[in-house]
Amino acid sequence: MKFLIIVACIITLLSSNAEAKNKRRHQHKNPGHSSPVPVFSVKSYLVANEDGTIIKEQAGDTIRPMASISKLMLALLVSQQDLTESLTIPSIRQVQSLIPRTVSKLTREELLTLALIRSDNLAAQVLCTHLHNCVDSMNEKAIELGMINTEYKEPTGLDNGNVSTAHDLLKLLMVASHNQTITEISSQSNAEISTNRSPIKMRNTNPLTAKLDIILSKTGFTNAAGGCLVMIINSPTGYKMFILLGSRNTHTRIHDMEKLIKES
Repeated sequence: MKFLIIVACIITLLSSNAEAKNKRRHQHKNPGHSSPVPVFSVKSYLVANEDGTIIKEQAGDTIRPMASISKLMLALLVSQQDLTESLTIPSIRQVQSLIPRTVSKLTREELLTLALIRSDNLAAQVLCTHLHNCVDSMNEKAIELGMINTEYKEPTGLDNGNVSTAHDLLKLLMVASHNQTITEISSQSNAEISTNRSPIKMRNTNPLTAKLDIILSKTGFTNAAGGCLVMIINSPTGYKMFILLGSRNTHTRIHDMEKLIKES
C-alpha cells in the first residue's frame, strides 16, 4: 500500500513539473500573454451629443491631471493670431521635439500642427512664448467657458498641476469643434512640414484618425494623468463627443476609446 502511495506521488510530481515546463515554454513564446490589457482601465469618461447632451459618463466631475489635452486650450487662443507669422525656435531646449536643431524658424501654423498632431512640447512652448500672458489667458478663457474645475500651470501639460474634469473638457470641446483651424489640423492622420533641409514628417498620436471619420482629436499622457484622449467623431447618428481620462497608458487609451465608441 505504501509502495502504491509513493508511486502515485511520484507520478503527480512528474505531471506537475511537466505542466510547469509547458507553461513556461508557452509564456516564452508568447510573452505578451503574461500582461493582459485591462478590459477598461479609464478613471473618468464622458460621451455627449453634438449639442452637449451627455449620453453616458463615469466620474465626470472628478478633477484629474489632463496632460497634453492642455494644448487644446492653447490652440484655441493661438488660432486667433496670425498663423503665417514665423516664430523663432530657441536653441536651448528643455523638452524633446521633432523640430530639427537646424531649423531656426517655423510659422505659427506649422508649430500648431506639431502641437496638435504630434503633441510636440517645444512647439507648444514657442507658441505660448509668443502669446501675451499665455498661461493667464488660458485660465481666463477657461473661466469664460465656465470650466470652473480647470487650471493651467503651463502650456504643454507636463505639469501635473494642469487639471480638469470631463464635464469641463466637454465645454472646451464644444467651442473647439467650431474652430476650423483646430478641426482641420487635429483630424489629420499624418502631416509634413517643409524645411530648408529634410521635411518634418509626423503621424498623429491618435491612430484612430486613420480609421474613423474624426472631426477633432487630441491625446495626452503623463504618469500621473495616465492615457487621455478627447475626440469628436462623425457617427451615423451625428457628431459625438468623447472624453477619456486616466487610462492605463498610451496603448490602452486607444483600446478604451474603441470600446467606448462601440458601446455608445
